[in-house]
Amino acid sequence: MRKIYFLILVTLLILVGCSNDSLHFKGESEHWKGEYTTNVDGTTENGQFEFEFKDGKQKKKNLEINVDGLTGGSNRKESENDETVITMKTSCSGCSVTRDSDVFKVTIKWDGNEESFELK
Repeated sequence: MRKIYFLILVTLLILVGCSNDSLHFKGESEHWKGEYTTNVDGTTENGQFEFEFKDGKQKKKNLEINVDGLTGGSNRKESENDETVITMKTSCSGCSVTRDSDVFKVTIKWDGNEESFELK
């Protein structure tokens, strides 16, 4: 009976050690909500930022989104955008990956406005 429990314990430890980490970060400002969801497997990461304009679908001119974190940054610039939700995909292999204690600083500029917030 002890051998069965030991075998089950070893199998669980191996499975947990091989699993991917799925991480989720959120934050918001007056006009924007943001999320970052990512899957980390060793030194490989695939994620996606989503930024939602709270005032609905309307044209935004000179849109600029900058994201800074401990593992790097992402940015997007557009002369015009009318999407309510803006998506930015990320991926890397052999890189320094995101940890659940990381914080991302987001700065969004549009139509002469600027707001900053953190994704935690």
